[in-house]
Amino acid sequence: MRRDIFGRHLYNQIVAPLVVAALAVGVIATVVAVYFLSDLTESWVDEVAQGASANLLHRIDTRSNAMQSVAKLAAEDRRLRDALQAEEFTTVRGILTQSNVALGFDNLMLLDSAGTVVATTGLAGIAPGDVILAQADRTWADLAMPHPAFLEIGGTLTLTAMQPVLGRGESVYTLCLSEAIDERFLLDLATGAGDAFCFYDEDLTPIAYTVPRGGGEGERTGSDPEPLLAAVSSPAEEIQRALEQAVETGEGSSVVAVAGTQYRATARRIDLPNDPEDDTRAYLVSLISQQVSDDARITTTNLITMWSIVAVVALIGLGGWVARRVSEPLVALTEGAQRIADGDFSTKIPLHGKNEIAELAESFNQMTDSLKDRSENLTKKVLELATLYEMSRALGGTLDLGELLQSVLDSALRIFGADLGYVTMRDHDAGTLEIRARSGGVPARVDDQALRNSMSEWVIREARPLIFNPSADRSTGQVEVVTGAMAALCVPLISAEGTIGAITVGSQDPEFRFTSDDVRLLSTIANHVTIAIGNIDLFSSLQEAYLATVRSLAAAVDAKDPYTRGHSEGVAVYATMIAERMGLSHDQRIALEMAAYLHDIGKIGIKESILLKPGQLTDDEMSQMRHHPLIGANILKPVGFPWPITPVVRHHHERWDGEGYPAGLKGEEIPLLARILTVADAYEAMIADRPYRKGRTMEEGAAELRRCAGTQFDAAVVDAFVEALEEQREAGQQGVTGHEEEVGADEARAIFVALTEGMLVSFRRLGGPRLAANAESALNGEFSRAGLPLTVSAGRVALAAHGPEHDGADLEQMRRALRLLDETLGSLSGHSLVDHFYADAMESLSERMRRLTVHLEFYPG
Repeated sequence: MRRDIFGRHLYNQIVAPLVVAALAVGVIATVVAVYFLSDLTESWVDEVAQGASANLLHRIDTRSNAMQSVAKLAAEDRRLRDALQAEEFTTVRGILTQSNVALGFDNLMLLDSAGTVVATTGLAGIAPGDVILAQADRTWADLAMPHPAFLEIGGTLTLTAMQPVLGRGESVYTLCLSEAIDERFLLDLATGAGDAFCFYDEDLTPIAYTVPRGGGEGERTGSDPEPLLAAVSSPAEEIQRALEQAVETGEGSSVVAVAGTQYRATARRIDLPNDPEDDTRAYLVSLISQQVSDDARITTTNLITMWSIVAVVALIGLGGWVARRVSEPLVALTEGAQRIADGDFSTKIPLHGKNEIAELAESFNQMTDSLKDRSENLTKKVLELATLYEMSRALGGTLDLGELLQSVLDSALRIFGADLGYVTMRDHDAGTLEIRARSGGVPARVDDQALRNSMSEWVIREARPLIFNPSADRSTGQVEVVTGAMAALCVPLISAEGTIGAITVGSQDPEFRFTSDDVRLLSTIANHVTIAIGNIDLFSSLQEAYLATVRSLAAAVDAKDPYTRGHSEGVAVYATMIAERMGLSHDQRIALEMAAYLHDIGKIGIKESILLKPGQLTDDEMSQMRHHPLIGANILKPVGFPWPITPVVRHHHERWDGEGYPAGLKGEEIPLLARILTVADAYEAMIADRPYRKGRTMEEGAAELRRCAGTQFDAAVVDAFVEALEEQREAGQQGVTGHEEEVGADEARAIFVALTEGMLVSFRRLGGPRLAANAESALNGEFSRAGLPLTVSAGRVALAAHGPEHDGADLEQMRRALRLLDETLGSLSGHSLVDHFYADAMESLSERMRRLTVHLEFYPG
């Protein structure tokens, strides 16, 4: 028999443990709080010291930025520029004097590219001709870029903002706006920030020190400023140690005693932003009094002890009151629960005890049976909601239609506990059904007749759900023709354009039944799927619009450089081959294709005399030509492409060994897409014909890529490209004979008409109806003069009927007609755009027609 040490009554079982726990918690909490309070106050002082130092450093950065802005405004003074252009330095000195009087800084001077003073006003001891900056201190490149710096001018350390100013020809002057670092400078920045501050130069020599007045920490703690000034002006050993730490790591701290008071000394290194000279630094030391934290620690300890005692007494009294108020109602509740236990409930919870709560639990255990069924139903609903949530995440996580439909189908099967299912989509052009996702043993190929007789065909046609369950007589039950399911449910996928498909789930279990709630649930899923399909279609349209825009930009580049006509499209084709071979993601492939079309857009900014030069470029011309990746990157930077195109364009002329341009990146520092584009660009350039040379063969180009792999190119990218080329060549060789045998006269005529009309449609879209009408008139004249039996009207091509002796259109006549089309459209819109019209027309053809177009040599270029 178990013995209760606190007695049998509930009142004693509550009050006694509460008293013991309250005493233990009160004592432990007091000891722990007092123990950790010291660390908390130390941390607080450290945070205050760090904050004060960081605040002052921020103010110095803000001051330097403000000075830089003022220096820029002063440098943009039209009078100053005109005077420098005319080299009227007397006028320059007058302008600087007026500007310095207006700006109110300590010094304003102008340096030439060698760091020699041209004109100055402000600090004494500086005269024209003085060399303020030695060549070892600041290079000409440093002077030619705007930045702040700590400079010693006339024996005074200053914060100086440097701003380049253009002079006559290509000469560059530097305007220096300076403010002396002294007590006034430091006091102006440090007001209200801490007890004391000192500014040290890079040799750790004190330059300026001050104790802020009027609300500083020194006044609040009653500190005497003189000992503080002495401590920072002649740094004590602790302050010197903090400075040495700051030299090594950028920050240091220590505790120093001054006049009986402990101070937290924090040393911070000052690195001015944009200063190209990393070794030009200064250091800042701040002192924060710990007197307040010590007083706070003592006071807080006393308060914690006092309130711990009060809390223990209050908790004991409250425990007695709660125990009394709880035990008495529980007796009455126990009697009422006992009466409820006389009903139909029989299940009991095995809860043992000798108090009123145990008896109450025993009584209410009888109610659990009524909750069992509800709990099971709720669990099922929770599972449905969890699966729906998972499916919703999947709908927004992919833009691949097949992956999306398969994910939704799997989720639906889990929700309904079904084992078979499929999703069908209607092809509006062909008017046929196609299974786009399947699960649970649905065959990979389904007979068209079975699809036409399936329930999904009826659901799509009628645009409403369909459900059937096994009949009581198993011998007469029907099955779903596609899946063989005995119970099946199918709902339509309805969009704004109509019914686009259906989703079907089923089970081969003869006991399985679908309900009207299942219809509503699957219809809800179908609605979400329809929305997701619409989003995918919208994204695809947007992507096509991006591609069309990019191809237009590529055509603009080709118009600038006719020698490389079609180069961008060729590079895009090869880059896509590499991306597919290396298994890049969909987004990476799109980004690479965009970058391939736009990689030479920077040539728009290159002089035509260089761009169109047929011979070898000089070193100076080549230097200007090497600017085109940066020009292209700057052109594309403001464009909000959803793919990272700009870095690929910027670095597509980098080399694997680091000898490329513009950044000289090496190895894997070069973005992967840029490495791929480099290989595709080089290969296309090698095999393409130019007016000044004949292009190499494909084998020679591949051999050159392998020779330069590991130096100019990424070897992995080269291997992938060469393998893709060899695979393509083998596939082309295997298919040549078959294509020749399969191409009939009627099919050749159909390909010719589709290609020609596609080019005319693209031309009309770009040039408008009027220019298209002019092109058709010109084409008809050319066809008539050439004796070709075809005419063009309203974008349609009509071939003259052949007599019975002809088997079809003459291939040579069609090729000649395409050449005339190329010449006519090129004369009206520029020959570089003809490739663009051809690419648009090819996209509208089927894969077989595109392949045969190349085989029949219908390319007009």
